Amino acid sequence: MLEKEQAIQALADRLKRFDAPLSLPEDWIILCDDDDLRNMSRAAAKALLARAKNETARRWLYARFDPTDMDLELFEKSECSDDTQVFDDKLLKQRALNSIDDVVSTVTALRNTYASLASDLTQPLARQATVAARVAYGYPEERPDRTDCFDEDVRRQCRRTINEIYSSEVKFSGTVVYLISTDNPEFVKIGFTTCLERRLKSLRTASHVEPTIHLTIEGTRSLERELHTRFEAARYSREWFRLTDAIKTFIASAGSSEVRAGDASTLQRRMVRRSRHLLSN
Repeated sequence: MLEKEQAIQALADRLKRFDAPLSLPEDWIILCDDDDLRNMSRAAAKALLARAKNETARRWLYARFDPTDMDLELFEKSECSDDTQVFDDKLLKQRALNSIDDVVSTVTALRNTYASLASDLTQPLARQATVAARVAYGYPEERPDRTDCFDEDVRRQCRRTINEIYSSEVKFSGTVVYLISTDNPEFVKIGFTTCLERRLKSLRTASHVEPTIHLTIEGTRSLERELHTRFEAARYSREWFRLTDAIKTFIASAGSSEVRAGDASTLQRRMVRRSRHLLSN
């Protein structure tokens, strides 16, 4: 069972080069192109591909409905500028549900674009070969209506993912600014969360690699913005930064001596004071 799950995760990773989950070539092309799938039995390969496509969509939806991102959207729209403002799960979940229409609209537009593409009838031999390949792999002669990773009922798939995200019991960890790397160790995410445990779960879902926690600091969005400004030259995209020597030095300086400090609350207070000192230098 574990090997099958690993195979699904690995294939989901490879589908990224096909621009999954929003755009994919026809399934039979992937079955022909992928070395592992090509050497499997036809039925097993098709089943594995279906599971991997579902996983890529699940990862994308997790990122789209992530509680931290929902919290950020509400924070930015709120008239209240208090950095300590925290939105509860009920409000965050409703925000996620309200954004389902945007996802459905995106997927529908892509499907309509694909469906409107004219079949190439100018090269009859090539078309015959394509049809023959579809049939050989167990698919209908006609081109499929869609080539993406989402369910036919996208709205239901979104609700299923949102319920999965918000149904788990997690402890409130307080407002935390974190520096975390995921599948690419050359980059670090400098972000803010009101629940580090839930944020880690989201990152684990989006990547098969266990996140590396470089540093966590008790603080608000104000501290997050200060760090973003300090390391602006290393910014890659949004909250993602190149893990430069300057950031490595900051991590080492902010976390080294405090590791041997006393209890967790003392540790957090010292880390905040230390980070403020580093930011002022």
